[in-house]
Amino acid sequence: MKKRVLFIISTLQSGGVSKSMVSLLNAWDCNKYETDLLLCSQAGNIYKEQIPKQVNVIYDPRIENVMGGLKSYVWFLRHGHILLALGVLIRLVLSRFSKAKAGVLISRMMPVVTPIEYDLIVDYGGQQLLYYMIDKLKGKKKISFFHSDYRQWPYYYAADKKYYRYVDVIFSISDACVKSLREVFPEYADKVALMENISSPKLLHQLAEEYIDFPSGNVFVTVGHISEQKGIDFAIEAAKILKSRRVQFQWLFVGKIIRQYWIEKVHALGLDDAIKFVGIKTNPYPYMKRATLIVHPTRFEGKSIALDEAKILCKPIVVTNFSTVHDQFEDGVNASICEMNGKSLAEAIVHLAENGDLQHRYITYLTEHIVDNSTEVEKLYQLVNE
Repeated sequence: MKKRVLFIISTLQSGGVSKSMVSLLNAWDCNKYETDLLLCSQAGNIYKEQIPKQVNVIYDPRIENVMGGLKSYVWFLRHGHILLALGVLIRLVLSRFSKAKAGVLISRMMPVVTPIEYDLIVDYGGQQLLYYMIDKLKGKKKISFFHSDYRQWPYYYAADKKYYRYVDVIFSISDACVKSLREVFPEYADKVALMENISSPKLLHQLAEEYIDFPSGNVFVTVGHISEQKGIDFAIEAAKILKSRRVQFQWLFVGKIIRQYWIEKVHALGLDDAIKFVGIKTNPYPYMKRATLIVHPTRFEGKSIALDEAKILCKPIVVTNFSTVHDQFEDGVNASICEMNGKSLAEAIVHLAENGDLQHRYITYLTEHIVDNSTEVEKLYQLVNE
């Protein structure tokens, strides 16, 4: 009889964790294991077609609405779930004071969607998914992922400290993130282990060949959410500086726009001719391949999948000095690392864009150091088969 495995993910909207989940499922041996995916929200599911057909997707609208706002409150009332409707209101108020308590409340409100006892359950999102997995699902082994530097995201500490006690392994995605978890939770240090995001060089290069209409000249590409966390304000400031210096360029942003404000800001500064928002793309790789530079102006990352993919595509990269950047880059060796402000970003862009020798050096280094980490999935096979 095949062993049964359940993966849990909040959403498959655009973003690094969603992309990482899909990559893992495509590396996973669905023929050997009965594989379920609990998808908590169907909103913006751009990766739906990339989920392997052998994966059984479990979805319950009650779970999606437990995590929602006032529209979810109305949804529960219409469907006769009075207590869950009240729970949504309580959670909205509670989250202003304690994200940890709000996360636990969400997990308590989430219905049990499967009575099956799994051989392995993988919480791929953390927080309320972790608490739900522990309290309500049956599994011989349970593991949890944390995809960021915990020191930069401590909002759920009180609840995580309680629930990490009950998991078999806590995976994180980079050496710096693993170190952070071990420092914050020394009592669970032996449970914390590394499992990198999976990226397939062969698949990326195939996808990058897709034809797109692409501008000529100096083109910079940024992949990720258009948000302050991802440094859009740094990018806009840098673009303004570059334009004032009469640098000829276009800057394409591939990703979800979190606030309309940023489009209005670009227009107000007269940067419409320089900055283009191309929206969410399930296949951003043709843009990345054709870029002069990949620019990643983020404030905060765990380990950026977009940057790992830019490395696989052997692109010259400018990146800000976020807390875990040195897990992926060494300044002047495989990328140009700058400070977190528009001026430093603009200087780094100009320096690299105008220095063909430095671009060639980065490309050569990256070409010689391509890593196919598809074998990371073996770490899960080992756990389920022990």
